[in-house]
Amino acid sequence: MRNDHIIYKLKDLGTMETVILAGGTGTIGRHLTKLLVSEGFHVIIFSRNPSANKDSNHIEHLHWDPDTKRINNDAIKRADYIINLAGAGIADKRWTKKRRQELISSRVNSGNLIAEALQQLPNKIKAVISTSAVGWYGADKKPGHAFTENEEQGTDFLSWTCKLWEDSVKPVELLHKRVVIFRLGVVFSKDEGALKELTKSLKFKSATYLGSGKQKMSWIHIDDLCKLYLTAIRNNEIVGIYNAVSSEVLAQKIIIDRIAKQKVGSIYLPIYVPAFLLKFALGQMGEEVLLTSTTASNQKIIDTGFNFKYPFLTEECIKTL
Repeated sequence: MRNDHIIYKLKDLGTMETVILAGGTGTIGRHLTKLLVSEGFHVIIFSRNPSANKDSNHIEHLHWDPDTKRINNDAIKRADYIINLAGAGIADKRWTKKRRQELISSRVNSGNLIAEALQQLPNKIKAVISTSAVGWYGADKKPGHAFTENEEQGTDFLSWTCKLWEDSVKPVELLHKRVVIFRLGVVFSKDEGALKELTKSLKFKSATYLGSGKQKMSWIHIDDLCKLYLTAIRNNEIVGIYNAVSSEVLAQKIIIDRIAKQKVGSIYLPIYVPAFLLKFALGQMGEEVLLTSTTASNQKIIDTGFNFKYPFLTEECIKTL
């Protein structure tokens, strides 16, 4: 009985498809790992510090360092798919000269390393699914217009960072492999990230708005984002660039108000943080990330047949945040 169980497990491992998650220890990576394992995949997480995480059934952590071009060759040979989530947090701190370089290099170096590994090593990779941001487009150009994937990049720092980010994995296309790039909106999750920061003050019965609060925010629920990555693995027709955003683009104030009314009731203290203070404290990061409106369309991914679980910020959606 015991030997039969071992043989079954070995057979199971031999038929499972393997997904590499590069930079997979963050919020998105943790959620995506859980989904992939539940769907029958073996997951290899590339991390600069793999010893900080314990391996478990169908999950292993391996070392990589894009800055020094270190990657686990055996993992590349074993894997069927690569999902690249690597990149320093855009809104974590003020954009000093050093931080700007870190934001660029953490993205470009990881993409370059993946492309070089696939060029140099024998592998069976079917698709590389990479990440970018709707920051590619820059600020909204006119009211009522939603950016589509074929539009040119903006001219600010975040736009150029996204351009370099996306270009880093383009060489994989020359290997006749499927490449998918998702331009992410703000990811809504109850665990951590932008939404948690924006709603911190609700526990004190107050709602904080950045600037006027009128800036438009393209967002996506983390469950839908993880489902998108899974769909990109399974659907060979998904190729190229897609905006990963929900169907409802909302002003920041409307987002906060909807969440506040459901979480703390209709009575709460509104607090506006003046735009000039944000610009003074956070510089260009405050202006480009916190105060800029970016309205992106999700029609292209919908046209593939993808169905969002949370296309709108409804009560059901807010309950999960």
